[in-house]
Amino acid sequence: IVGLRHADPAEARVLKDSRVCAFTMTDIDAMGMRDVMHEAIRIATSGTQGFHVSYSPDVTEFAGWAAGSGGITVRETHQAMEAIALSGGLLSMDVSGLTSGLEPRIATDTVNFVMSAFGKRIL
Repeated sequence: IVGLRHADPAEARVLKDSRVCAFTMTDIDAMGMRDVMHEAIRIATSGTQGFHVSYSPDVTEFAGWAAGSGGITVRETHQAMEAIALSGGLLSMDVSGLTSGLEPRIATDTVNFVMSAFGKRIL
């Protein structure tokens, strides 16, 4: 899990007792997205054939759209997706949280994030 902003006590206990590795926003602030993704991908590919990515726009802090506060920036989201593509380990991906009421710009950004995860680059 990358970008965890909040976990209630029961959720935190389940995460701590499981083998799931969670990187919080505090981790991203301290380490930077590049290092967090490097470590997350290292863990996800250790002894596996690859990994699945689940993305929700709720984790990204879009300007003018408040799903909460203190989320991953648009640039950090692209950076994470670019790291996923460069790893070569992405096997599948799902996107949740896209609804008919979502701002078109956010839906467009989400499509761009997915394309980055699958290898679309500027050059």
